Amino acid sequence: MCSKNHLGLSVRTSRSSDGDAGGLLRGHPYLCAVATLLCALALLAPAAAGARDLVVYGEPTLEKALKSVGSLWQARTGTRVNVFVAPTELSYAQIDRGARCDVIFAFAGAATEEAARAKLIHADTINRALRNRLVLIGTEPGSRPMGDASLADISRLIAGKRLAIANPDRDPAGARAVELLRKIGIAVDDNKAVAVAESSAGVVNLLATNKAGLGIVYSTDATGFKLVLPLPVLEQPPIEYVVAQARDPQSDTQPFMMFLKSAAAKAAFKSAGLAPIEDARAAGGDDD
Repeated sequence: MCSKNHLGLSVRTSRSSDGDAGGLLRGHPYLCAVATLLCALALLAPAAAGARDLVVYGEPTLEKALKSVGSLWQARTGTRVNVFVAPTELSYAQIDRGARCDVIFAFAGAATEEAARAKLIHADTINRALRNRLVLIGTEPGSRPMGDASLADISRLIAGKRLAIANPDRDPAGARAVELLRKIGIAVDDNKAVAVAESSAGVVNLLATNKAGLGIVYSTDATGFKLVLPLPVLEQPPIEYVVAQARDPQSDTQPFMMFLKSAAAKAAFKSAGLAPIEDARAAGGDDD
């Protein structure tokens, strides 16, 4: 669904609220995402090249953070920021089809490298911007370990409870969750104790509707739970997002890109559960 008001556009992807153990959800939520961005295209395509509003694409788990930063930018400059969320590959596909986009926040990795080669984004504007991580969430407090969680701690907390994870074929959070579970001896396939949702946000909905007691989600989706436990990274690379200018921006993106490095923007990202890359490095994070 598309909506429009005097403050700007607000469009979201549909999110499923349930999933069956051992069975992956069907593709209809992603068809909804396609419809969302096509709707965005219909609304924004007529915009003049000098339009003052800014169109920002991002991963669904960044929605809260991007809207917060967009509100700060509008308060400072009077420029509206319209945020559209969809998986990285879908966002790039919409840019390729001519949908309007000024700035995109996307997963670092192969899809972004290919987008740069295809000139869907300006390669010289790509900046590693944000870092996320996985956490174990629960509707009950549980007994947290004194220090960083170990695989033994996770195994103890999960024992006897139904656990929800994101679809490992569609969401990096789900793929990493499967790897972690295998390391502690828990198989996902045909396991009725493991529910598979469409996305990290879908895991949150499973817990909210009491269809699971624990879940593995991005830190950005972990607000409001009694148990929030950061998970060990293992040998996996960090979860990072880049920001880049899209191939045919209709607004001047440079001031907004500079604002993303400001103290106010960094505070908004941190409040949403993200670590700005510079801060992650300063804290001892990996620097490739």
